[in-house]
Amino acid sequence: MPVLDNPRWERFAQCLVASLSDKREGKNTFKAAYIAAGYSARGHSAEELASRLLRKVESIAARVKELQAQQLARIQPKLDLSKERLHLASEMAEQQQNPNAIATREMGLAKVFGHMNDTNEPNHIDFKQAKSMQDVGRKLLQSVGFASPDDVSIQAAIEANDAFIERLEAIRGAAQGRMIDQDD
Repeated sequence: MPVLDNPRWERFAQCLVASLSDKREGKNTFKAAYIAAGYSARGHSAEELASRLLRKVESIAARVKELQAQQLARIQPKLDLSKERLHLASEMAEQQQNPNAIATREMGLAKVFGHMNDTNEPNHIDFKQAKSMQDVGRKLLQSVGFASPDDVSIQAAIEANDAFIERLEAIRGAAQGRMIDQDD
């Protein structure tokens, strides 16, 4: 779908998608996107008018879906890399023949990828259906039994996932440093 003919509608769609990944409190709202698009309203009317605009104008909803798909295409390699890194951490634990680390890594893999939750009951949360980092955060929380997470919790889950990935990268870096030292 090309850029929308109405510049305000296009700006609203762009701002709405951008606001979904904005970590600053109060920025990920219909109201913020509506005002950033150049519309003016007072109080709660901006939220109501933004919601109405999104519901009534099909081309805006279609454009938002398209922009979200583009955003997902950009982050999909990161999601795939995260899965690869979890597998790497598991392999490293096996190479070290550390049964506790192996069990911990395997449980982590199972939980993150929706194979089980804290009650050891299988669950079937499909991360492939995630269209935004908000969806990923929601699914991460659901994978541990948080059925209906709120926006604040979802944001915290996204931040925890980012920290988790950074920690895994540090583990990989440390292991690669040891491997290089052993080769010398």
